[in-house]
Amino acid sequence: MLSEKLGHDGFREDIRVQKVVFLLVLGVLLAALIGLNQAAANWHYVLRAEPGQVLYTATFDAFLDDWEQYEGRLEAQISDGLLRINAETANSGPYSVAKPYFDDFDLRVQGKAVEGDPTNGYGVIFRLQDKGNRSVDDDSYYLFLVSSDGYYKLERVIDGEAKEISLWIASPVVNQGIGAMNALRVTAQGDQFQFFVNDQQVELCLPENPDGFSTLDGSGNCMGNMTTTWVDDTIASGQVGMVVMTLDAPGFAVEFDNMLIIGPDQQ
Repeated sequence: MLSEKLGHDGFREDIRVQKVVFLLVLGVLLAALIGLNQAAANWHYVLRAEPGQVLYTATFDAFLDDWEQYEGRLEAQISDGLLRINAETANSGPYSVAKPYFDDFDLRVQGKAVEGDPTNGYGVIFRLQDKGNRSVDDDSYYLFLVSSDGYYKLERVIDGEAKEISLWIASPVVNQGIGAMNALRVTAQGDQFQFFVNDQQVELCLPENPDGFSTLDGSGNCMGNMTTTWVDDTIASGQVGMVVMTLDAPGFAVEFDNMLIIGPDQQ
């Protein structure tokens, strides 16, 4: 009887071991499936094109579902063939982006401030990486902005933390005044970026130390290096769109039209 009992105990122990192994394997498989689902959720097809080939156009007369639209004190709406972004609060940055993802591109768009303080900014948001959690506090993207009082700037945001890559620089190429239209252009090829306003390439004020900060002296001279090309490999691809940025003065509205994205020329 003792030998039979020992045999039964050994059998039960084998069953327990098999159950433990099965649960461990199941846990590993579930973890792998969760990881795959998260990876799939963050994966996006990136549009690419040969130099000069049209990648995407938006005259805001069709394919309106491609663009984010929302109402409220921060608002983005498409109407009468225009994308209008309105900011009724100070220190805000509402934007609207198209669904496609891009890495290399040559983007052109027209923007015109129609209401508000001319010291506020507007322009292009690009290579946006949206975490998809309904919060912008952990997103990553680049911004190229102009203001209706004649300035332009470049900013980078990584996981919600902003840094002025090239701060506001006065330039006669920026058309001034509420109601004045500015044609903006951004080219991105790998880790190299160039910027244009009204068909004129603009220079950036970059610090000599890449980890430093862009600064100007009291006369507006760059305390670093003025260059036409910015090199940065932080964000490889993402969405593109239009953005409005208010400082202390709310009640700012900008209309955008005629966005064109083509494959960039080889550098």
